[in-house]
Parts: sequence; C-alpha cells; structure tokens
Amino acid sequence: MCESNVYLIKDQEEKLIMENAASVTPFDKDFFLIKGILGERLEVKATLEDINLMRNKILLKAM
Repeated sequence: MCESNVYLIKDQEEKLIMENAASVTPFDKDFFLIKGILGERLEVKATLEDINLMRNKILLKAM
C-alpha cells in the first residue's frame, strides 16, 4: 500500500489531519481535496509545503 499521512502546519505546529490518505487533489485556488482509503473526504485551504515519499508524509500549510 502507498497511502500517506497528511499533516497541516498551523501556527508553526504540525497536526495530523488524515491517516492513510489515498489521494490529495488540488482544486480551486489554494484548496485541496483529501480522500482516505475508507471514503473519508476533507477539504483544506492550504498550500503544499512538502511531500516525502520515503516517510509517506504530506505537509500542507494552512492559509
């Protein structure tokens, strides 16, 4: 499996917002749709900070 955990950076702190995300799709201006392996959906207003495939970690920065 290739799922990643998605973290949101807010006030210089990383907060886990979704475990085992199957996809992170940009839409509209500065929004991402995150979908989990069990059908969860989360919309976040953020910018992309980092993707680390070796650690299965995606960092978004809150706007």
